[in-house]
Amino acid sequence: MSMHPDVVEIVERIRKDEIGGAADTAKEVIDALAAMVRDSEAKDSAALVVEIDDAVLEIMRVMPSLAPPINAIHQFVSRVEVEQEEGLGLDEMKAALINTRDQFFAWAENALDKVAQHGAEKILDGDRIFMYSMSSTVWRIFKVAKEQGKQFEVVVTESRPGNEGLWTVTEMDKLGIPVSVSIDACIGELIPGCDAVFVGADVISATGHALCKMGTYPSALVAKASGTPFYIAADTLKFDTGTLIGLPYRNESIHRHEVLDDSYPKEAVVVGHLFDETPPELVTAIITEVGILHPAAAFTVLQQMNPSKKLSEMLPAWSKGEL
Repeated sequence: MSMHPDVVEIVERIRKDEIGGAADTAKEVIDALAAMVRDSEAKDSAALVVEIDDAVLEIMRVMPSLAPPINAIHQFVSRVEVEQEEGLGLDEMKAALINTRDQFFAWAENALDKVAQHGAEKILDGDRIFMYSMSSTVWRIFKVAKEQGKQFEVVVTESRPGNEGLWTVTEMDKLGIPVSVSIDACIGELIPGCDAVFVGADVISATGHALCKMGTYPSALVAKASGTPFYIAADTLKFDTGTLIGLPYRNESIHRHEVLDDSYPKEAVVVGHLFDETPPELVTAIITEVGILHPAAAFTVLQQMNPSKKLSEMLPAWSKGEL
């Protein structure tokens, strides 16, 4: 059975790391699954479920530790499980799943709006804000603060490899927010001269640890040493239910071509990963749609989430790269 072209495309985009962030990945994953359901030629609901299972498996095989798309899949597959129990027919199941896509997009947009409102409260007129890497959630906070008439500036570094910090330079220019840029090695000089640090996250664990772009942990260490508030902006879609049962992250290694070209000796080994883990004791607060939380509150948030049984059974093998 051939895979829907939208599913094939999202798998390739995830594999090649072509999507801007974790939240955007979640939206594209749900879009692809809904498109597959809409266009499916399955003869009955049971056959449709098989198609969905196959598509989810293909997506999860390439998925790194990004909580939002995994939680989005949890929501989608949970809806499938409910519909199976209710014995819905094919057309009813299709309509319900496409509606799940619409509900997810509405919830996600509302959540980000609330995060932005809460986060903007932490920015004062005249502030100098350090931001590491890029985060559409943090950008939205800055946009709201700007719309409130606050005058502030942003400092960002490259965020190698990938130079995602340069995306922030472009976005700040679009918003009319003054921005300065430097190299990652300058964080020890730059953060002490700022009033706060704002970063996004890919995963928030049950223990309050945050998996973020490599370089976030050193930024948090500098912020702690200099007494600079360190905020993580993350809606609860980024809270990882797998960490409740101790599943490890899947953390991709830095690729050789991102550091060395072919002119260097092949014996030179490139080491390190693309994400690091910032411990909760370095985090002032996590800014979410339900409020500004102490990292210890992550456990309570996660206990209130309702993961899919089928996807939960898949995650142990996924965490080991065995799918």
